Amino acid sequence: MSYQIGDTLPEIVTPAIDRMRIAYMTVSMRDPNLVHLEDDYAAKAGLPSVIAHGTFAVSHLGAAVSRAVGVDALTQFRVDLVAPVFPGDVLRTEATVTGVETGDGGTVVSVKLSATKADGTRVARGTAAFREPAAA
Repeated sequence: MSYQIGDTLPEIVTPAIDRMRIAYMTVSMRDPNLVHLEDDYAAKAGLPSVIAHGTFAVSHLGAAVSRAVGVDALTQFRVDLVAPVFPGDVLRTEATVTGVETGDGGTVVSVKLSATKADGTRVARGTAAFREPAAA
């Protein structure tokens, strides 16, 4: 596929992030931070409830790119977390082409990344780049 500025990669919409998925992530990451598990602890931090790990948003943004072009094509990936994700939130990814550069090493495509909640709140933003596969 030949990408053009403004093209979008297929979005990913997550299932609602529930407390069980947050608990599984806590165990798998060996992250004992109680802000992910206990409402009382989260309240002391000024939060309305426990929060999901940032890796939920980061991993779905990475998947949006890697599912479209393959993980081996990825040359750059950076994500900043900008808002918390709470139990019940559904995330939607956006990946929009912002640059296409062709050189001796082939074509590199740059994309702007965003993960938002159903209410439109952005929870993560970033950039990625990938090598476009050579035409067969």
